[in-house]
Amino acid sequence: ATTLAVLEKRFSQAEAEGAAKKGQFSIAAILIDPGHGGKDSGAVGDHVVGGKKLRVVEKDLALDVSARIFRSLKERFPDKRILISRDKDIYPTLEDRVAMANQVSLVAEEAIIYVSVHANASFNKNAKGFEVWYLNPEYRRTLVDPASAKKVGEDIAPILNAMLEEEFTTESIMLARKIMGGLQAGIGSKSPSRGIRAEEWFVVRNARMPSVLVEMGFVTNPEEAALLASDDYLKRLSDGIYTGIVDFVGYFETMRGPSTP
Repeated sequence: ATTLAVLEKRFSQAEAEGAAKKGQFSIAAILIDPGHGGKDSGAVGDHVVGGKKLRVVEKDLALDVSARIFRSLKERFPDKRILISRDKDIYPTLEDRVAMANQVSLVAEEAIIYVSVHANASFNKNAKGFEVWYLNPEYRRTLVDPASAKKVGEDIAPILNAMLEEEFTTESIMLARKIMGGLQAGIGSKSPSRGIRAEEWFVVRNARMPSVLVEMGFVTNPEEAALLASDDYLKRLSDGIYTGIVDFVGYFETMRGPSTP
């Protein structure tokens, strides 16, 4: 009964605050994370295409595309905090990357999203296409900070944590779909869509916010490697991811808002 009373009071307060703040929810920060870097090259594809040697390196592709997205977002959203985990060939650890996002200061009606950019590889040289990953919905993180958990009590904190986890999962899936839609529109028939998928990648399971990981294509596929070596194709990729992010921001700021346990 005590638990129920606390939850009812909290939901009533949230509803009242939501009505007062309607339309004020915002994506205040976006972190773009180019995978790998520095000592970590990521996947490498070596091919002979048209009689010429071709080498494509994941860390370089990720940085190139991420930098384009970063610049476009900065121009589109001058009032938001647009962040990038690396802007040159260095290697932030995985822990550094998620810490950069998790430590962004937000007020109650603000949110942050995390987009990690990678290229793929496979022992199957025929594997090709782009895909977007989000955290497996069955994976559980600790999202309610210790101070808040102590304040609401040991009985309530797990319930609030589960609610926030469900919200982040829903928003991560929506972000993945928006980015996938942007990529499909930008790339067209040049490369196939492999869909959106769930996995427990380090960055998406440790980022306490809606987060996705984008695989732009396979460096191990000769045809796709040739595309990834093209400036025009990299622009198509960056434009597609950028468009998906912008669409998600519009959706979030007009239709949804973050929980604030």
